[in-house]
This record gives sequence, structure tokens and C-alpha cells, in this order.
Amino acid sequence: MRIGILSRYLFIKFVKSILAVFAIATFLIYVLDMIELTRISNDASAHSILMSASLAILRTPVVAEQILPFAALFGALAAFLSLGRSRELVIARAAGMSVWHFLLPAVSAALLLGLFATLAFNPLSAKLKTIADKETVHTLVQAANEPMHNVWIRQKSIDGEAILRAGTADTASAEFQHLTAFEFDKRGNFIHRVEASSALLRDGYWQMRQVRILSPGVPAEIHDTYDLPTYLTSSQIQQSLSEPETISFYELLSWARATEAAGLDSARYFQQYDSLLARPLLMAAMLLLAATVSLRFSRTGAQFMSILSAIGAGFALFVSNKVLGDLGAAGMLPTLLTSFLFPSIAGLLCTLVLLYQEDG
Repeated sequence: MRIGILSRYLFIKFVKSILAVFAIATFLIYVLDMIELTRISNDASAHSILMSASLAILRTPVVAEQILPFAALFGALAAFLSLGRSRELVIARAAGMSVWHFLLPAVSAALLLGLFATLAFNPLSAKLKTIADKETVHTLVQAANEPMHNVWIRQKSIDGEAILRAGTADTASAEFQHLTAFEFDKRGNFIHRVEASSALLRDGYWQMRQVRILSPGVPAEIHDTYDLPTYLTSSQIQQSLSEPETISFYELLSWARATEAAGLDSARYFQQYDSLLARPLLMAAMLLLAATVSLRFSRTGAQFMSILSAIGAGFALFVSNKVLGDLGAAGMLPTLLTSFLFPSIAGLLCTLVLLYQEDG
């Protein structure tokens, strides 16, 4: 019974500590983003400041979501140091509890917070970011509906595959200017090159205007219009040109599969999905990293250096995981490997260190 009461106490303490660090960091991100948006708008009026504050509210969650592992690291450090100063860990050890008894509630807190962030916080942040990109940004900085330049698209159709390049693309109206398409048959053999002054994405085909078709060994053909079959839809193109962070966790997998079926690059969607699945494990690894330097105390100043080393190791873990994730998003490595490799290795190494420290 005593262990159950203590476990609940430790669980609540670690949850509060991690959430407190996350709330402070989120507030700082919000303030900095609001200041930056006010600077971009170049308007110090009350209306502009209010618009900047509203937009910052919409943009902050998707940025704050990236600092959750650090919230777990710093929150765990603060909780362990607080327990050490109050001698609660010493009393728990004197009562016969091993390190694993009071680490289990802490790890459970990190895992549950990571799971909550994936299942609840991520859909909210994605929705708010989408609103910010589509509506408020256009009102404040006039950037949402500007055409995109040098857009590359790879597609599949009933005739084979095609690679398209547009000089400018208006994804809202699905209209593309200076479009060039390289068509290949089902075996991957090049057929011809199609150059069009403009193109409009219709239901099941590209409607090109003022077209010139260049085929190997054949004189160029000039047409007023030309239809290129496609499985793409306007919504798929809009989504493929946007960031994966703007898609909810519950929609990521279906979007990735639909994008893959259409012949577009879907690796970054699978990477985002697997990264969200691995987030609880990453947060637990950060907490174990904090435990390796916080469970032994020293009065000689070595404790401070140990904490600095833990912070450095946490940054190294985050950066390494991010770099590996970028390789997965580029399609160079399997996304499951890039998402779970470093959190798993870090968790196992920290467990090994704790076993050596506590159990010899």
C-alpha cells in the first residue's frame, strides 16, 4: 500500500514538473513569435498587435510540440533535484525501495504525456497551423496565396508515370504556368516531353493549353490543347506541397498512402507518422537520461557538471534523432528505423548505466 501511495505521488510530481517546463517554454515561444510577427507586419497599431497575438496563438502549438522531449528532460531533472533536496529519495531508499520502484512512475508519466501529445495535442496543433497558414497569414503578411515557384511533381496515371515541373503554381485554383511534363510508359521508357504555357488540373487529367510535344526522332507537334491523364486531385497537390506538421496524426497514414498511390513522394508523411508513434519512447529516454545523473548527489560540485553533461547528451540525442529523421523523410532510410533507433538505443544505454550504478 505504501508503495502504491508513493507511486501515485511520484507520478503526479513528474507530470506537474514536465508540464510546468512545457508551459514556460510555450509561453516564451508565443511571446517571441508575436514580436516577430509584429516586426514583419511593420505596423505598431493596436489592430496589428492584436492580429499578431491571434496569429501567434495559432502558430505556437506546432512549434511547442517539438520541444516536448526537452520538457521531459528538464522537467525530470527538476523533479529529481527537488526529491533529492527534500531527502525523499533517501527516505525511499532507506525504506527498502530500489531505484526501479520510483523510476516506474516517472517513466509512466513520460510515456503517458508522450501518448497524449501524439493522440490529442498533435491534431490540435495541426488544425491551428492549417488555419494560420490559410487565413490569418494572408491577412497579416500577404503570403498565404502567393504562387509557388519551380514546383516539381511526380505522378502516376493509366498510361504510366510523368514528372512535371511548373514555373509557377497556384494551388488554390489548381492552375499552373509554364508547365513541362516528361512522360514515361509503364516500363519506365521515355515517351515524349510536353511543354505548355499553362495547365489546369481537372478531374482525372491535366488540361494543357498552347502545347508543344517533343518526341525522339519526330518533328515537334503543336497543339492548342492537350490532356494528360492523372490520378492526382487538387487537394492532394495542396497537401503534398504543405508541411507534414499541418496534418493530424489520425490523417497522416491515409494521406501518405493516397500520396504514394498517386506517385508523389510520401516518405515525409510516413516519417512524421512514425516519429509521432516514437515520441513517447523518446520522452521516456530523456527522462532516463535525467535519472542517470540525478539519482547520485555530490557536494563537491560534480553534480552541476553531471547535469550539464545530461543536458548536452539530451541535445545530442535530439539532434541525432532529427538528422536521422531527415534521412527517412528523404526516402534514404526506412522510417521505422529512423524514428525508433536512437530513442531505443538511448533508453537501453541509460537503463544499463542505472543497472551499473544501483545494482552493481
